[in-house]
Amino acid sequence: MEERKRETRSIVNIGTSLMVVILIGMAFAVIAALTISSSQNNYNLSKKLADHTAEYYDASNQAYESIAENKWKNQELSIDINDNQVLQVKVANGEIQSWQVQNVSDWEADSTQPVITLDDMGF
Repeated sequence: MEERKRETRSIVNIGTSLMVVILIGMAFAVIAALTISSSQNNYNLSKKLADHTAEYYDASNQAYESIAENKWKNQELSIDINDNQVLQVKVANGEIQSWQVQNVSDWEADSTQPVITLDDMGF
């Protein structure tokens, strides 16, 4: 009788331990997948920010070169940063009076998340 109890206990204990190990493994797999996804999104965001910063500094350098070529005379400059933004610079009395980035188009969110509507579900 004691042998049956031992056999029953060991099977139950092995099954419980196996289930816990499987759940822990699945949890690690989910965490790894979320980490990879988050890292990819952070990389894409950092790359966009670096590209926008480089575009701004290119436009800024063009503005300074133009101001220097005209020997800081009174002038107004409009330099394209990218398709959506323009750098507006105004020089008066040998000083920069204004230095503004202006949006020339409507802002649209850069979201690629799918949206399910009721029509998609057949309602």
